[in-house]
Amino acid sequence: MFEYRRIESVKDYLDLMRFSFGIPGGWMRSASKHASEVFDDDLRDPIGAYDESILAAEYLLFSLKMRLRQSVISMGGVGNVCTSPLYRGKGAVKFLMERSLETMREKKQAVSLLYPFNAGFYRKLGWEEFDSMLGVKFSPGMINVPELDCEVNIEEMEDADSEIREFYNDYASSHYTMILRDAEMWKNDFEFRTDEDVSKKFVKFKKDGKTTGMLRYVFLYDNFDKDRSLKFVVTMFLADDIVTRHAMFRFLKGLSLQICHVHAYLPPDFVLWPYLNDRPSEMNIILRTMIRIVDLELLNGLKIDAPDMRVGIKLSDKQASWNNGVFEMCMKDGELCFSRSDSYDLECDIATLSSVVGGKSDFREMIEFGRVKATNSYSGQDLPKTTPFVLQHF
Repeated sequence: MFEYRRIESVKDYLDLMRFSFGIPGGWMRSASKHASEVFDDDLRDPIGAYDESILAAEYLLFSLKMRLRQSVISMGGVGNVCTSPLYRGKGAVKFLMERSLETMREKKQAVSLLYPFNAGFYRKLGWEEFDSMLGVKFSPGMINVPELDCEVNIEEMEDADSEIREFYNDYASSHYTMILRDAEMWKNDFEFRTDEDVSKKFVKFKKDGKTTGMLRYVFLYDNFDKDRSLKFVVTMFLADDIVTRHAMFRFLKGLSLQICHVHAYLPPDFVLWPYLNDRPSEMNIILRTMIRIVDLELLNGLKIDAPDMRVGIKLSDKQASWNNGVFEMCMKDGELCFSRSDSYDLECDIATLSSVVGGKSDFREMIEFGRVKATNSYSGQDLPKTTPFVLQHF
């Protein structure tokens, strides 16, 4: 049986992470500095599964804020999950993930997100598919936007200033299912540099004296390319209005004499084709996070743009006993509420309900797929689907 406790040794934490993720020496300098800071950060907990004094597996728990539906809530981000080669297949990660739910519940984190190494593994533990993003590759010379009808000022900087930080978190609080950035995330953007990086910059766009857009790019040598060619990657592309968005595309178009291709990561519902005079050379949807409800009752008060309704749900959760049983899910005046009940109309597991509450799916769709069983009393009550997009990696 493993013991669940906070990791005290930075070296043990790094050694396990370096082996599991194959971190090259050039990255280890930055990783070591970051790890040392993590151990002194109250919002990031490095936790391990120990076999006596041996660190068998580990994960990093991030205490974050994210937008879910129309509310900003506390979220537990699970990252850096890795196992010692001596303990592969012996249940160490499963043990960690089950115990992590207790930790997140104590921290009042209503949901959890993670980046899966194997979706099937985490689905068995209650996580389900959540957000995705659109990955595109196109020549900046293909960009075709109308002339500006008002002035948009542009400023480039290595570190995000207070205006960019405020703009980002305001935008994240009101769009998609984005994660708000804390001080540590902004600090990492500035400090985390590797030998492959040529340039990392933020670009601020202002209209009428107000920040209305931001773009973040990384110019680096691509280690996955046999010729180690330079690659220009847009990792953030956020605009409040169409005029600012046109200015942002015009900025990218101005790089055409130096940059052959732009690699951009955008929301999955981003309509790109009107901005280009030809098709992108690459375009694909990239699956990213999985979501899990940590504690149903911590979701009470969640704002959802949905009509009033009530439906009984018989829920199974093998990892979190507090979510087991029959609940009434109620929407009243735009707020969600779960309470214990005696009767039910639907039956499902926690992973399926996480997908529905998160907006990736709905009950109708899950009934069709056999993931939800409906009784004769069910009369079609449902939550609307939405477009999950997290953007911020943790």
